[in-house]
Amino acid sequence: AEMARVLADSNHVPLHRLSLLVHSVSIMHKSLDNMPKDENWQALTRNSTNLRVYIMAFDVKSDDMLRILKPSIPLERIHFDSYVTYVSGAVVDLISRQYDKFLTHFILMNDVIDMSAFPDLSDNRNEDPLVLLAWRCTRLSLLAVHGYTVWAHNLIAIARLRGSDLKVLEVTEESIEFDQGELADQ
Repeated sequence: AEMARVLADSNHVPLHRLSLLVHSVSIMHKSLDNMPKDENWQALTRNSTNLRVYIMAFDVKSDDMLRILKPSIPLERIHFDSYVTYVSGAVVDLISRQYDKFLTHFILMNDVIDMSAFPDLSDNRNEDPLVLLAWRCTRLSLLAVHGYTVWAHNLIAIARLRGSDLKVLEVTEESIEFDQGELADQ
């Protein structure tokens, strides 16, 4: 929060890019109470109107991410990488709602050892958070998913929603699941 206050000072040259690394080890040793609040991000973006933020999160719990992601962050790119924790559908949904104007890159990686049971972001809901992300985030040009279940029909929906604007759609073959009805049709 203090860094955001200093950078928001009008005496500083406006920022264009800010890369943040959030790691589970640092969260264990430091409180999230010192993270910038939404008003800190608002002040920073007033002086740096072209600011875009890139967040890389390593093994960060979904509850912690929900505390970090403030509405006024001009989030352009986010990269989740985990070995222990999983990103929840609620985090993906929040990202698609809050950052629909800026988000261009969304990378979701889960380096699991057990390749037979990938987490499913949809949680048996009718709306898949990745499809909603593709629908809401009209500037999305890169979507990469490794180690999470992606249903084949949702993968097709994502590709259709973004069309040629989606320059990279990368999904691990083992992540793709088919409904039994789809398998019977093929």
